[in-house]
Amino acid sequence: MHDPPLATSPGLDWLLGFSDAARGVGWNARSNPSLEWNLRRTRVLLDLLGAPDRRLAIVLVAGTKGKGSTAALLASLLAASGVRAGLYTKPHLQSYRERIRVDGEVISTADLESAIVGVRPQVRAMRRLIPAAGEPTTFELTTALALGHFAASACTVAVVEVGLGGRFDATNATDPHVSVITPISHDHMRELGSTLRLIASEKAGVLRPGRIAIVALQDTAAAAVLSKAAKSVAAVLREISPLSAEAATRYGLALRGAYQRQNAAVAIAASRALAEHGVPFRERAIARGLRQLRWPGRFELVPSRPPIVLDGAHNDGSALALAAAIHAELDGRRVRLVIGMMKDKDARAVVRGLAPIALAVYATRPDSPRAADPNEIARLFHHVPVRAFDDLASALGAAGADARTGETLCITGSLALVGQARNLLGLPVAARLWD
Repeated sequence: MHDPPLATSPGLDWLLGFSDAARGVGWNARSNPSLEWNLRRTRVLLDLLGAPDRRLAIVLVAGTKGKGSTAALLASLLAASGVRAGLYTKPHLQSYRERIRVDGEVISTADLESAIVGVRPQVRAMRRLIPAAGEPTTFELTTALALGHFAASACTVAVVEVGLGGRFDATNATDPHVSVITPISHDHMRELGSTLRLIASEKAGVLRPGRIAIVALQDTAAAAVLSKAAKSVAAVLREISPLSAEAATRYGLALRGAYQRQNAAVAIAASRALAEHGVPFRERAIARGLRQLRWPGRFELVPSRPPIVLDGAHNDGSALALAAAIHAELDGRRVRLVIGMMKDKDARAVVRGLAPIALAVYATRPDSPRAADPNEIARLFHHVPVRAFDDLASALGAAGADARTGETLCITGSLALVGQARNLLGLPVAARLWD
C-alpha cells in the first residue's frame, strides 16, 4: 500500500507520519505488531468517533484481482439508482484524496483536512485507553476518517475495499451487510501464505453469519475453501459468473478488458444483495451504472502517438488478464513494455504472464523505497530486447523513441508506476468517476 509522491499539507503530513517508510501506509513500527490489533485499534477509533459505520450499509470488497474495479462499479451502479454511496479504495494514483469519494467525487482538500483534525483527539484517547495497542497505522486512521466522512455526508452505503487479506485487515473491524470476494490469485504471499488455499482462508475472514457473500468464479482450491468457510459461519454464498460478451455490449460496459465482465457481474449481484437490506437499487439503472464509470489506471488507453496502455498488473493473475486484454482489444499486436515493480511482488510470475506480448522491454522502478531493481526485472526476460532505466521518464522516453507506426506502449507492474506515468503524461487527477 505504498503512496507515490503527492502534494502534502500539515494534516496529511501528520496522517502519513503513522506509516512505515519502507513498507507503506498499512504498517507502523510504533504499532503493536500482533495482527489482531489491526482490528481492535480500528474498532476503538470508530467507536470514539461515534461509530459512523453503524449508520451505513457496508459492503466489504476483498480478493486479489479487480477489487478496486468492482468497488468502483458497485458505487456507480448505486449512484445510477439514486443511492448516495461512499467509495473507499486503495492505492491512489496521483493524490491521496482519491482513496475517499462520495458519489464518485474525490474528497476535497478542505474536507480531508477537517476529517484529519477530527480524528486526532481520538488517537490521543486511544493511547490512554489501550496503551498496549501502540500507535495506529495510516491505513487504520484513513479507514476511520473515511467512514466518518461518509456518514457526515449522508451516505446510505459505504463501499469499502479491503487493504490486505481480509481476516485481520483494518476494514474488517466493520460489520458488512454484504461481503464480496473477487478472483483470488497469488499476492502478498509473505503475509497471507504461499498457496491459494491459505490466501483464500484469509480472504474468507470478511464473511459474516447469515449475511450474503458475493463470490467471483475461483480456482478450484480457493472455491473449496470459501465454500467451507461460508458454511462454517452460515453465510449465504452466491457464486457469480461473468457477464457474457453480449450482455456487456448490451449494457454498454465502459471498462475495457474481458476480465471486467466478471467484476461487473459481481457488482450487479452485490447491488441486488443490498436491495435485500432495503437499499433502493433499481434494475433499470444497470446500463447507466456500467456505462458511466471511468476508472483510470486499469487498462486505460491514452490516445497519444504512440498509443499508451496504463494498467497496474502486479501479480500472476492480473498479468495474464492484461495480456489477454491487449490481445483482444489491440488486435493481438505486441507492445513495447515499460515495467516497474515492488520488491515484495512475484516479478517472475508477472514476467511469465507478460513476456509473450512484449516486442521489447524497458525495465524501470517506481519512485518508492520498496521498488525492485530494474536490472533484476530485466534479467527475467528472455528472447526479447531488454534495457534497464533508473527512472520512468527515461524508460518512457526510450520506448517512445523506439516505437514504430502501429505499435503500442504499455506501462505496468505497479499502480504507483501508473500514477507516475499519468503525471508525466499530463493527465489530471480523476476528480470525478462519472458525470
